[in-house]
Amino acid sequence: MTAPAPADLAGVRVGRYLLHQPIAQGGMATIHLARLTGDEGFTRIVAAKRLRPEYAHDAEFVTMFLDEARVASKIHHANVVPVLDVISAGGEVILVQEYVHGVALDKLCQLARARGVTVPVPIAVAIATQVLAGLGAAHATTDELGAPLAVIHRDVSPHNIMIASDGTARLLDFGIAKASVAAHVTRENSFKGKIAYSAPEQLQGGATQASDLFAFGVVLWELLAGVRMHQGASGEREIVGRIMSGTLPRLAVATAQADPSRRAAVLALASVVERSLAVEPADRWPDAAAMARALTDRVTPASSTDVAAWLRDLGRELLEQREQRLAADEVSWRRTLTPTRARRVSEPDVEITRDPGPAARARRTRRAALAAAAVAIASGAAIAWLWPRPSPQRAAPSAPLTAPATTAPPVTTAPAAPAPATAAPPVDTRTAPPASTAVAGAPPAVEPASATQPAPSTAATGHRRRGPRAATTAPLPAPTSAPAAPAAVPVDACDPPYTFEGTKKVFKPSCL
Repeated sequence: MTAPAPADLAGVRVGRYLLHQPIAQGGMATIHLARLTGDEGFTRIVAAKRLRPEYAHDAEFVTMFLDEARVASKIHHANVVPVLDVISAGGEVILVQEYVHGVALDKLCQLARARGVTVPVPIAVAIATQVLAGLGAAHATTDELGAPLAVIHRDVSPHNIMIASDGTARLLDFGIAKASVAAHVTRENSFKGKIAYSAPEQLQGGATQASDLFAFGVVLWELLAGVRMHQGASGEREIVGRIMSGTLPRLAVATAQADPSRRAAVLALASVVERSLAVEPADRWPDAAAMARALTDRVTPASSTDVAAWLRDLGRELLEQREQRLAADEVSWRRTLTPTRARRVSEPDVEITRDPGPAARARRTRRAALAAAAVAIASGAAIAWLWPRPSPQRAAPSAPLTAPATTAPPVTTAPAAPAPATAAPPVDTRTAPPASTAVAGAPPAVEPASATQPAPSTAATGHRRRGPRAATTAPLPAPTSAPAAPAAVPVDACDPPYTFEGTKKVFKPSCL
């Protein structure tokens, strides 16, 4: 199959992720190949589970979607697909998961039935033991303080099991999982899951961890029989009746036409499968590990290399399609990159220079000293200029040195004795002209005032002396408005990070 043209793969950027075309679709979400982008050209292929737009504004669906991230992020096991990140912005709600290069088990079962072949029993046992290991890890998950989370998957089916190209089986999709960390609360007696893979108590709305073992018992039954368990049922009503009454098809009957060697291996495992399908939860296996041990005691599982070879043979076309899609996305991504300076591998990180010699070093030292001295002199001059000068005490007003010609008394034979300071009329600085002619707009002479010469008035020139104001200078007017008060500290919108809808606790997407 020809890979789609890169021009057809225009991605949608959401935060640090570039989403390409969807590779799978479900009832609530679509799965996209996506690319995590980072600094210095870092990229990583991931799988982005994108909530459908019609559900992105529904609080209940968004809460359920985010619950999957809370639950799956706590499970750390090689047979469980981890959740790496959550994005809730711009009307988008996206779960970022590790990308698993492989094929879903339901697709492989469909291919086997279409070709008229069955899954080899050792391959089926290998897949079963790995899925049970992941399921057991989910059931035993605790929080950071060691408290059990009581995780129940509630959707164990071939659709949610991936067979990776390295031969490992991976459990995924905890979208309707039940756990103590889940914010969404399922209504009492309500059902969630797939009817064909549900235990009797799950159909009644009371799923337990034993319900997950029942569901996987149906998956293993179909792997060994090569057909769907309820393929002959007339409808969902009949399927529910079979499950509730415990009248499920038996492996011995379903494999009656198989070759003797395969039939013998299947019959060796029939008791293990039938115990997992018991109507009463207490009659089933106590946990996933016990069921896995019972399987391996009867049939030796195939190696991961054998499972990978089986996958490559049966799912070759699906794998090649996925590889072509990855290659096309990579070509499209590289074409959008901004060219950057290419760097040689041998290029040193530190610039290396030769020793200039003693004479050059001495010249550099002298130049540096002269530059430092110049900076110090300039700094000192600036400080001296800006430093406030002391304001001299202004003496009491005295008689002017030279009286105006029009009012001076005539001098006859001897100079008149100077008048006492108290007898001289006070000088009105508001109306008296300055002693010397001033040019409008020119700054006044910077001279210290003396006891016999009053300081020049600033009212006539409109300029202000440098340094402190004279004693007679009018005070500055009071500010017209008070300084703005500091802004109030915003209340933390994420304290607490959830709200209540009745008795249901709903987490705020912006606080996650």
